[in-house]
Amino acid sequence: MFKKLMMITLVILAYSIMAQSAHCSLTPMSWGFPTLLHNSSLTSFESQFGFSNDFELTDISFPARMDMAWASFPTITQTSQQVSVFGNVKYFNQQESMQFSYPWFSMGFSPVPSMGFL
Repeated sequence: MFKKLMMITLVILAYSIMAQSAHCSLTPMSWGFPTLLHNSSLTSFESQFGFSNDFELTDISFPARMDMAWASFPTITQTSQQVSVFGNVKYFNQQESMQFSYPWFSMGFSPVPSMGFL
């Protein structure tokens, strides 16, 4: 009798297990789109200044004699002056922006989004 009762209990248990539909629990569920932002700026300012002065004086003077052969050569004077001024200013500005988004999806008890069952 005990054997028959155990057999009936096992059959009822087997039918009740097979009668249930397959299911799973997917809570917690999270989603979103995290965004990575990168902004950079580069500014450069450069200033140069140069000044140059070149002054030259040449004076050639022959001795004055009383005879007529040497009296025809006058004194020769030459003056030269060069001035250079140089100025240069440079300004450079560069800006860069980058934005990156990726889907963030997590199901079940995953501690890391989109990484399955870790």
